[in-house]
Amino acid sequence: MAIFRSIRELTRVLQQGSKLLNNMFLQRKTIAVKYDDALDTLDGDENKLKSLIAFGVIVQTGDSLELDDAYQRFFEEVLAVNEDINISSVKMYIDKLTLGINSYLAAENNARREGFLREIRHTFKSIENATRRNVIDLKRNVDDTYKQEPNFKIKELRLKDFDEKARLIGELIQQTERVMDEQTIFFSTAADYGLQQTVSGVRDSLRESAHGLISITAQIIDYLNRIEYQSRLVKRVRQLKYLRDQFMIEQATNVKELMMQTNDVWMERLPKYITRVSLDFLRNEDAALDILDNIRRRLSKKANINSRLAGKIDGRYLQEQTETTKAFNHQELLNGFLAQSSDLFYYVWNYSFAETLDRELRLVLFLQMASQYPEQMRFTSEMKTLDNIEYPIIYPR
Repeated sequence: MAIFRSIRELTRVLQQGSKLLNNMFLQRKTIAVKYDDALDTLDGDENKLKSLIAFGVIVQTGDSLELDDAYQRFFEEVLAVNEDINISSVKMYIDKLTLGINSYLAAENNARREGFLREIRHTFKSIENATRRNVIDLKRNVDDTYKQEPNFKIKELRLKDFDEKARLIGELIQQTERVMDEQTIFFSTAADYGLQQTVSGVRDSLRESAHGLISITAQIIDYLNRIEYQSRLVKRVRQLKYLRDQFMIEQATNVKELMMQTNDVWMERLPKYITRVSLDFLRNEDAALDILDNIRRRLSKKANINSRLAGKIDGRYLQEQTETTKAFNHQELLNGFLAQSSDLFYYVWNYSFAETLDRELRLVLFLQMASQYPEQMRFTSEMKTLDNIEYPIIYPR
């Protein structure tokens, strides 16, 4: 296999096959590209295709072509679409950081110390970038798996794997912070402003990544709870469907009684699962200090009351006003109606109230009495008319 000898040669070969590489990257998870199809994509220029195969950018297996794994990972990382969480690289950087610090302390030549110091700064930045990228990739993969994976079992297995990776990333963050806290001799010896600025930025970035991991872990727990709930629901629905298909649902269950009793509506809120931070985490983890400090600032922050004060109340609304409403004792009217023999409309129409009532109020009162006490009245089919008002004849029982 040929080897690229310069960046110029690498970029030239990639540029010549850019159209084919783009198509193969888009189809990397679906199908393998055939040799003849790839040749058509390159407008029949077989030299370009053979050059890509010779330099190992494309791997040929029989009549099928695939992107080399190294170039595929490179494209996925640059375009931020990779699904693999590369935890081993961070572990490698931590070991490299420890080796660089020990080498700096053992070196006696200032020129070599400068070289080790530059390498240590680059390693710190590599740890920061790799950790931040892992957290971003983990967040995206968790959301994509829950929303796109149709199989509940596969979805649950992948989410549990992501939860384990989140735990490992958190451990690597703690190891990096431990190196920065324990290497006091190195930092006191290497009094370099650039290194101090780099370490300060890395520490803030790792703290932000740790907060992101807490949110991701809570999201994974919420997704797993939802999957468990949905799995139980699907299992029960399948059991009911089987019983219905076998015409045994009425004999084996009381589903009809339950459906008659339920009043659920389709706009009812879905169940929510709240995940709270454990007491052990608040007592023992350094990341809990930032959470507690943020809560303390929120509680101690004084609200700007002046900006929320309402305007002056109009004096008209403060004056006392009296509103009189008419109320009737329906029970007293019913007792009087049951004690006589005339019909309900005649009784209400001629009842002597303390105040004068118009025809409309007496008619409303008649309808209220008839609708509130039907069990104590006898409704007949006879109808009468009074002042163009047709009413039914209702007697007391």
